[in-house]
Amino acid sequence: MEIRQFAEATSISMNLLHDMLLSFCPEAVRRKHRPYSPAGLTSLATALGLAQFAVCALLLLERYRHFFIARAHQWAAQMNGQAEWVQSGSAAIVTFEFFLYPLSLLLLYFMFEGLLRFAAGIATSEVVPSLPVVLAFKAMETVEKRREAKNILSLPPDRVEMLPNGNVRIASALHKAGWDASITIGLDDRWYEVEREMQENGPLSWVYLLRPSPIGKIFRRVEQYEPQREPASSEPAQPKSNHVH
Repeated sequence: MEIRQFAEATSISMNLLHDMLLSFCPEAVRRKHRPYSPAGLTSLATALGLAQFAVCALLLLERYRHFFIARAHQWAAQMNGQAEWVQSGSAAIVTFEFFLYPLSLLLLYFMFEGLLRFAAGIATSEVVPSLPVVLAFKAMETVEKRREAKNILSLPPDRVEMLPNGNVRIASALHKAGWDASITIGLDDRWYEVEREMQENGPLSWVYLLRPSPIGKIFRRVEQYEPQREPASSEPAQPKSNHVH
């Protein structure tokens, strides 16, 4: 019984930690990795925003206090007996110098970010992500896209065969996710539609059979297909057709 209770408590804690981390993430990540408690995510983001504001504000104030005291000891001899406006000016200079340090600016930013996250949760029930987390995911997405583009370039080109009955057979190493019954494909000045999709063995495992698009078909989605076997041109020619759009 105790083991079961411990396992349940551990599961609850892990779910809570999962949702806490999600509250700092952009919406695209939250759509991909759903929170265990969607209703409680806004409350978590609001509470964590308040905690972020309070912790960063306290750290900033404590850091400023130590910095100001250290500068006051350094300048004590020079400030002794000076006019009040001179001492006020020196305080302003010390404050300006304090915010030239990267750590001070970082704490100031996170303090206001926490305040924004808290205010958004209270006013609009909105989960505002943390900017550094958003930038980190953007950087990872960029790296992933570059890796995918590099992998695509290393794949063999599509094999396009014009069949005797007027159909086209295209063998590709990549799955063409958008090629379904609703798309019209332009190839070599003609319009085609997907008749069938198959999988075969070998590097060009995805095979698509295209048939000429019937006259009068209303186009819902159109894609101009340019196989890698053809040199790219600056202004690709549009398929010629008398079809009614």
